[in-house]
Parts: sequence; structure tokens; C-alpha cells
Amino acid sequence: GELFRNPELAAVLRSLGKHGAKDGFYGGAPGRAIVEAIQKHKGKMTMDDLLQHTSTFPEAICAKYRDTNLWQVPPNGQGIAGLVALTGLEALEANGIVPTIAGEADLAPNSVPTAHAMIEMMRLGFADARAFVCDPQFKGSKSNEWLLDKERISKRALRTFNPQKATICGEAVPTSGTVSFQVVDGHGNAVSFVNSNFCGFGTGLVPEGCGFTMQNRGFGFDLDPSHPNALEPKKRPFHTIIPGILTHSDTGELYASISNMGGYMQPQGHALLTVALVAGNVDPQRAVDLPRFCIADGTRGGVVMLEEGFDDDVVKKLSAMEHNYQSGVGNYARSVFGRAQIIKRDRSTGVLWAGSDGRADGCALGW
Repeated sequence: GELFRNPELAAVLRSLGKHGAKDGFYGGAPGRAIVEAIQKHKGKMTMDDLLQHTSTFPEAICAKYRDTNLWQVPPNGQGIAGLVALTGLEALEANGIVPTIAGEADLAPNSVPTAHAMIEMMRLGFADARAFVCDPQFKGSKSNEWLLDKERISKRALRTFNPQKATICGEAVPTSGTVSFQVVDGHGNAVSFVNSNFCGFGTGLVPEGCGFTMQNRGFGFDLDPSHPNALEPKKRPFHTIIPGILTHSDTGELYASISNMGGYMQPQGHALLTVALVAGNVDPQRAVDLPRFCIADGTRGGVVMLEEGFDDDVVKKLSAMEHNYQSGVGNYARSVFGRAQIIKRDRSTGVLWAGSDGRADGCALGW
């Protein structure tokens, strides 16, 4: 019930709107306040650094799962982790290694084969993301074509997956203040938008007179100088933000606009939501409500968290398969599973059907 006002942030937005990014933000009073706050804490950023900032508008990347394409922001974003996982899962289904998902009963919370396969494929996806995701303009980066090559991913999935035991694991590498909205209009145009300053309140530093906290996305860099994602000047770090769009693969029409806020949960959420909608044939709200798993640290060797609501028999059998897990995650700890939003469009009628996550605030609204 609190009435909250932020006149300092309003002034920043007015400056940006009136004078533009260069003069109204980076080179103006907000930029000077940012640099002063950073240098006060012995940081190295200068006004010249801010003025040299440029934005990029890269082409989206996608992977096909059954008759839909899941579209993601390319590296330096982590979206490839979810795309690799979906491609691997489809390879396992196509080769009869795991049963074909044909309804809600076959989804991860209820089915041992699906839960096991999806957890293992997410580990495969995170292995690629941690090894290769970096600013694509720098040395050591891999092409999107190589990262998403279906034959490469399928061979790895078939070679490494053991239907009886958790095997895709490795070293753990050491989340998030994110908001999202989905908008779809009557013509089938869609926007999936995600924004974040990371780690709750980012750096926790508020530039004088600006009314916002500064982000700390530099956390995503690797301090190993030989790694493709090594810290370097004018370089963008590994980034967790990934809005998502699903389209019909035959025509390119909108299938759904999706997001699943929450650090490293995002590609996992996209994979889980895609499988629930496309293979499980559940409605958007049900897809959002289904219990989730989350490899919380976003690595191939991290602990997999299982939300309250996972079938007890599934948990017991995953334990017998030697999964490194924590089950029964509930209450406030459920924040690790993020917050999902979906708007699905019926292909024949154009009717929109939405779901909004009860794990946090938000709503599905027709206007």
C-alpha cells in the first residue's frame, strides 16, 4: 500500500529523453555521478569509458524442438544453454533412448526418464555456455553455427548420456534482480522483455542524485586470462538475460512469448516451459505452475534443486541414479526457480492465452 516516488530517477529519465543517450546520460550529469560513485570505491571507470559505449542489435538464434523454434539472444547471453538442452533432448527421444513425451504425465515432475534426461541435457548446455559464451567480437569466440550445430550436440548427447545414471558432471564454477514482461497484440506481434541489474540490487551503489543502483554484470567475466570470457577492456561479459520467443517452424508465426527470470534459471526455465507447452500440451498457466528443477549455479557439476511438488518416487529414483540434488525446496527458497511469464497465441483463432508466475508478484492481463 505504500505510495513510492522517485523524483531523482524521473529527472534522469527526463534528461535521457530530452538530450539523448550521449548528452543526456553517458556524457551528462548521470554519467558523471556514475563515474564519481565508482571512483569513490577505487574503481577504474572514466567518463571517456562511458562515452565510448555502444549498443548492439544482434540477430536472434534458435533451435527447433518438434514443430516449434525457440528463439534466444545470442552470446554473450546464456541462451545457448537452453537451446543445446532442447536439441539434446530431441536427439535422445528420436533415438529411443528416452520415452517420447506425450502429455503432462511424461513431464519432469512426474517422470523419472524425462527429469533425468532434462537435467543431464541442461548440464550439457551449461558445459557449453561456461566454456564458450563470451563477447563474439573477441578472440576465442565460437560461431553461433558451431555452437548450435545439431549434429555436434546430438553426438555429444548420445555419447555422454546414461539412461541409468547421472554422468554428465564436472567442476563447479562459481545469483538476481530481474524483471520481465511479455506483450502480444491482436496481430500476433510479440515483445519478450527482460531487464536486470543482477544480484538483487547490483553493486548496491547509488550514484548521487540518480535514484537507481548500478549493475554489477562484470561478475560474469572469467579471471582466467586464457578463457574466451576473460576480463578485457571494451568487452561484454557472459550475460544471463534471455527473453524468449517460440514460433511455428513451418510458417514463422508466433507460438508463444516466454520468459523465466532468475539468473541461471533462465535457460532451464525456457527449456522446461517449451517442453511443457509443446510436448506436454499443457496450457500456459499450468506450464508456469508445474514444479521445476534448477541447477542453481549454472554449471554442469552444480547441485540440482528440486522444487516442492516433484513426485516422491521420481526423487527417490533420481537419488538412486546418483544425481547431486536437494529436494523439497519451498517457501522463500523457491526464488531459485525464478518467475515465469507466458502468452500463447492460438494459431487458428488468434486468441491469446496467458500465464503468470505465483512464485512472485505479477499478473496476466488482457487490455
